[in-house]
Amino acid sequence: MTDLDPSQVWSIPDPLTSQTLFLFEPFIRRQRAELADKVTLLWKKGLSMTSNQSIAVMTILGVGLAFVPAAWAGPSDACAALVDSRSALYSMLSAKDKSAQDAFKTKVQAASTKLDSVLASMTGADAKVAADFKVVWDQFKETREKEIIPAIYKGNADDAKKIADGVQYQRFSKMWSIMSCK
Repeated sequence: MTDLDPSQVWSIPDPLTSQTLFLFEPFIRRQRAELADKVTLLWKKGLSMTSNQSIAVMTILGVGLAFVPAAWAGPSDACAALVDSRSALYSMLSAKDKSAQDAFKTKVQAASTKLDSVLASMTGADAKVAADFKVVWDQFKETREKEIIPAIYKGNADDAKKIADGVQYQRFSKMWSIMSCK
């Protein structure tokens, strides 16, 4: 550490605290010069943007980030959507009035659509797993749409539950295993 020359130490009153501030002139000049060098590197002539251009760039980045989760979809997302689909179907089985059944059917469809989307976005090693999963998933959906849901709407919840607890449970277990769900 070097000795400070008293001529390089400046004191000024701080209007907020009524205390005296001591400024070390050489230190401040050096810090300002380093900061100016860094800013100059980032802000070269010709690279400046207008306010509208900045807003446009930020909007594009924001919209792009909205699609990132779908691009990162993996087995855990598939497992979560599978559970959502099955639990919504079981809720539909328990519902007694048509409006509640319709609401749960909407949830079943939404979870099903999400799972289809997750499967479609899986790449690499996960793509093979997704293909194996999809074979069983398509059978699962067909049985749900052609047998279970119609039985529920006809008031045959017991018949629908037998199918859900029988072949559908076997398919669910197989898909759970294929995707290595935990």
